Formats: sequence, structure tokens, C-alpha cells
Amino acid sequence: MNIAASIALLSACPFVSLAAVPVTFSETVLDAAGPKGPLKGTLLTPNSKPTAVVLIVPGSGPTDRDGNNPLGVNASPYRLLAEGLAAKGFATLRIDKRGMFASAMAVEDANAVTIADYVDDVRSWVDVLRCHMHIPCIWVLGHSEGGVVALASAQEEGQVFNV
Repeated sequence: MNIAASIALLSACPFVSLAAVPVTFSETVLDAAGPKGPLKGTLLTPNSKPTAVVLIVPGSGPTDRDGNNPLGVNASPYRLLAEGLAAKGFATLRIDKRGMFASAMAVEDANAVTIADYVDDVRSWVDVLRCHMHIPCIWVLGHSEGGVVALASAQEEGQVFNV
């Protein structure tokens, strides 16, 4: 069977779609208070009203808000996750850790930051999200070191849920 016949056969099936359904969402850069300068993040919201928002905390090392790392990760896993969640109706906030990338001015030394400092940052971001989104459900999701920060934040914040 040639390629044209395959496409014709697939397009005749009512449950197969060759065209991707476009996912529409909006991106907004947000700031939160940092100790010496602003923390920066990207809010991704679906065009429908979201029922919850997921705060994505980056993993260890120089990992940016998209999940990329100058040491070799360039797949943008956090951005892709955020887009997938937006397609399901969830808003997301991807953040740069204090002292890194767009949040570089938040502290003088990015290597002198503790988990407790990152928990303070999560608290700041939760406050920003509550004011900006007016959504009672905020989930904190982290990978690697970000997972530790998410768990530590849950002990501090009674209304923040962790994934």
C-alpha cells in the first residue's frame, strides 16, 4: 500500500484525525518578591477558566523554568508539561529559582541558597497566584530538588497541595 492510499484509508476512519487540534493558551511573565530583587516566572493559562493552578518548581542545578539546563538538557520538559496541562484546563506557573536565569537579581550568590529559602519563594509565589488567579486550588509540583522543596512547602502551607 502506498502512502496516498494509507492517508486515504486513515482519513476515512471517523475516529482518526490527521490534523492536530490547536491548544490555545496565554503566557504572562509574573514577578514575586525575592530577598534582594524579583523572582520571575511564566504563567500559562488555558483560554478557558482554569479550575486549578500548578506551580512547577525546577530541579537541582542550573535548571531554568522550562526544565532546560546548560549542562545538556534542552528538551523543555517543564514547558511541554505546562502546555499539556493547559490542554486539560489547568494553569501553570513555571519559575526560575532565586539567583538563576531571570531571577538572578534575587540574591547575590545562587550557591548560598537553602531549601528553607526556596520554601520562602514558594510561599511568595503562592501569594502571587492567589492574588492573580483567584483560584483556591494551587498544586506544587517539583522534580528532583524541586520535589524536596514542594514537600517542605506542604509542611508550611496548609492550603497548598503537592503532586
